[in-house]
Amino acid sequence: MKKPLMAALLGAALCSPWPALADSAYLKLGLGQSRYSAATDTETGRALSLAYGAALDSTWGYEVGYIHFGNLKQGVPGLNLSTRSQALYGAAVANLPLNTATRVYSKVGLAAVNTKLSVSAGELGSGAESGTNTNLMAGLGLDYKFSPQIAANIEYQYFGNAYKLPINLSAWTVGLKYGF
Repeated sequence: MKKPLMAALLGAALCSPWPALADSAYLKLGLGQSRYSAATDTETGRALSLAYGAALDSTWGYEVGYIHFGNLKQGVPGLNLSTRSQALYGAAVANLPLNTATRVYSKVGLAAVNTKLSVSAGELGSGAESGTNTNLMAGLGLDYKFSPQIAANIEYQYFGNAYKLPINLSAWTVGLKYGF
């Protein structure tokens, strides 16, 4: 039920008339490292992100996107834990050009964070619980344009707590943007 809802929201955002108002629109693909941070421990996973955004003027824009924080597997003798988190977000973006090719930006928005926790205890059985919560999210990034359509990107994003877990989710990604 939640996956079709997330897909419908992203599809609606991509098909909306907002790009007609935009100065320039882009698709962004990023790959990097996610962090699952608890009070006493931090684990990392592989992050994958996909976003669509547009500039409304030279300073302001918006972005909607999806990020997968990877699968985190932990094990102790007789017990295996697996955590998978992903988020769908919408954010306002503020841009600051440094020169004609480079800009820094920040973004703030809302994210629907879905987390699934699975536990397997061998012969004792297994179980899983998943849920979605809404968090504030924030990000900082740097773009470098190679051409009017292609830019490299490095970005840090913070998404708050995972569902029912005292774990903060964040990610560093490096990627490419295609402007159209």
